[in-house]
Amino acid sequence: MGNHDELRKLYKKIRARSQARTPAEFDAAVLKALEGKVNPTPGEYVAAAQRVRLKCRRCSGTGAFITYVENGIPKGPGGPCYRCAGKGVQDDADARRNYGADMHQRVY
Repeated sequence: MGNHDELRKLYKKIRARSQARTPAEFDAAVLKALEGKVNPTPGEYVAAAQRVRLKCRRCSGTGAFITYVENGIPKGPGGPCYRCAGKGVQDDADARRNYGADMHQRVY
């Protein structure tokens, strides 16, 4: 896969674009995914980081797109959440797609 420094940089990049609220939350999810592994390699940490699925913050895990809530009633177009594709969770592939879309829309 690569040397330790490259793997460390990749892990940090995956953690930074994840849906975790804190780095510690992401690290705990990765450790949970690695449960049962004895002395995991850096490559296994990166593979686990890519597989970790965290609750989507855009839809709060519902998978439904709601623009806002007015007087307790959801308003908006509805449909599947565009950030998680209606799954309610995001993995690294979703985070990469969203980051690319966010940067495409960024105005300099």
